[in-house]
Amino acid sequence: MNRNFQLSTFNFQLNINNLSVGYNQKTVMSDINLSAQNGDFIALIGKNGAGKSTLLKTLSGILPALSGEVLLNDLNLTTMPATERARYVSIVLTGKVDVPIAVREFLALGRQPYTNVWGHLSKQDWQIIDEVGEKLRITAYFNRNINTLSDGERQKVLIARALVQDTPVLLLDEPTTHLDLENKAILINNLLKISKEENKIIILSTHDINLILPKINKIWTTDKSVVQVNKSLGLNAVFQSELLKFDEKCQIFRLL
Repeated sequence: MNRNFQLSTFNFQLNINNLSVGYNQKTVMSDINLSAQNGDFIALIGKNGAGKSTLLKTLSGILPALSGEVLLNDLNLTTMPATERARYVSIVLTGKVDVPIAVREFLALGRQPYTNVWGHLSKQDWQIIDEVGEKLRITAYFNRNINTLSDGERQKVLIARALVQDTPVLLLDEPTTHLDLENKAILINNLLKISKEENKIIILSTHDINLILPKINKIWTTDKSVVQVNKSLGLNAVFQSELLKFDEKCQIFRLL
């Protein structure tokens, strides 16, 4: 269970109201109205360039909302200071991180929102770090410099740092990138377990659709806007292609 979330532990909801997202005042998507509740495991699916990363960055506060609001129960994440928001939302982005420190020290950065006035980590903080390391099977390289890791190893460390942050909402942008098939399966199963056992909202963008579909309980799709669909409808409209077709019976995309 999240150790830091001070809202109703078993009943919280994320509401996205009339949200417009973009960058440099250029609107990418507008009039977004979606909701999620604790325990939801949501896939954000769409073509490249459709706005998935922009939406996740806006939900996390990295990008300011052009209009609208994002609420976690009665907390307005849109206007919340970054240091406070880091207690409620964490995000894993694609891209290389160049931080020349040991992996365990890097994970400790995820506990910064909860450190005391001297910035010291408590025994409980280090326990959380070790628990996450064991869960994602990365303890073997805790003492290695993060810059010496392979792309796949580094990706798992980035995800671990977000889990160490221990927020009720976890956002992941293409988290299975650079992972081999087995590690993709391990990660997806771990995220599903975390969403249920720790009562988190987990939203991830992904192109590994056939792997993720059996595990999620909601799909958000991006097109000209964001719409919510269930697991058996609407997916053919997302990837309008003569080469692909979604098999509703088997719940997978097939090449034609």
